[in-house]
Amino acid sequence: MQAVGDELVLDGSVHHLDPRARLVWALGSAIVLVVIGAALTIWALVSGNGSLGALAAGVTLALVIVAFVAAHLEWTRWTWSAWDDALELNHGVVSRHESLVPYHRIQQIDVERDPLERLVGLSSLVLRTAAATTDAKLPGIAAEHADLLRHELLHRAGIDDAV
Repeated sequence: MQAVGDELVLDGSVHHLDPRARLVWALGSAIVLVVIGAALTIWALVSGNGSLGALAAGVTLALVIVAFVAAHLEWTRWTWSAWDDALELNHGVVSRHESLVPYHRIQQIDVERDPLERLVGLSSLVLRTAAATTDAKLPGIAAEHADLLRHELLHRAGIDDAV
């Protein structure tokens, strides 16, 4: 995403998510896997089954590697474009999702930052529409651009930002 001063260049060109999104997604999965794997490994070792403990540790390591590869694949398949009349979102590795959110349907845009996103300086934009089934999320936006992008999308939607 290009920013010129305080203006964003949103001309329909394809944008990729910030590369740090890969790290957030991989760590989100890896932390859970490591906790479960460590618990299983410790349980096996305490039970006196060293070979089962080694197997649990090996499987955990393999799954953590898979989590990092999956996060990279997901990141490569996530793109978005801001057209004159709608925001286009494309993502998914196995199952592709292509969404077009017309600006006139947007009622609210929230900026969310979970702990991992805050740690690496990322944000997610959540676009709220009249129908809950058409809400959309744009993850992996650099925190320094999130508010600027939010304001530009709200402007295109014709919504006054009272926040």
